[in-house]
Amino acid sequence: TLLLVRYRFHLTLPGRQEKRTVVAEDARMLAYRGRADEPEWLTDEEVTELLAAQPDANLLPELVRRQAERAIDDLDALQDALDARGGELAEELHAAHQRVRGVVGATRRGLSVTFQPRADVIGVYVYLPGGAR
Repeated sequence: TLLLVRYRFHLTLPGRQEKRTVVAEDARMLAYRGRADEPEWLTDEEVTELLAAQPDANLLPELVRRQAERAIDDLDALQDALDARGGELAEELHAAHQRVRGVVGATRRGLSVTFQPRADVIGVYVYLPGGAR
């Protein structure tokens, strides 16, 4: 199952006179296999391969509906993991801002990045193995 997830962050940026806070957003494609209560998260490379996958058969409409409903119903079980990923992304964004500010000689003291829970799932895509009926 592939998820399109939107993350929001508050960035506190130091300035000459005062700090200012801005909102940043990031969207990520995350995917897992197996059950949502014990997901096996795919690597970025595996997600890229999944995005390139081509369908090789049509499925019965009832199976499509059931699988889509299951994936949507399972989102609550994934929320903690999605929010934890938001915390990791906040750390990455903070490190990137620190590096850039260091290169250009800008003030780094007071810079902060905070993930704003809850991560928003804005797309759910269910992939089934070939031959599933």
